Amino acid sequence: MDRELGPEQGGGPPVLLPWTLVVEGEEEGESWSADLEHGAALPRVGEVIEFIADDGTQSRLRVTSVVHTVQHASSDRPPVGTESRGPNSTVDEPADGPPTVLRAGLPRVHAVRVDDASAG
Repeated sequence: MDRELGPEQGGGPPVLLPWTLVVEGEEEGESWSADLEHGAALPRVGEVIEFIADDGTQSRLRVTSVVHTVQHASSDRPPVGTESRGPNSTVDEPADGPPTVLRAGLPRVHAVRVDDASAG
């Protein structure tokens, strides 16, 4: 049975959010990543993204994974001024117990180039 997912199962209208596209090349130096300038629907594994370069050439990318990152929220972490090793992205001491509040980073959409015949 092919039904639409309800909101309780993660369905509903697409949520527009910025994300990072990570293009994985077959050879060293061919990989690159970039953040979206504005929100867009988050692609799913297996979907195809069309990339249009500055010179107008088009390439197709197949999504291989979507990685979500979470970490302790800033309200759950020590102030920057109390840390001795660096900015608030690294803390001197781990928090006591599990986090009570999390913050999310930009999702990373990993993709590989595909030829037109296998992209459909």
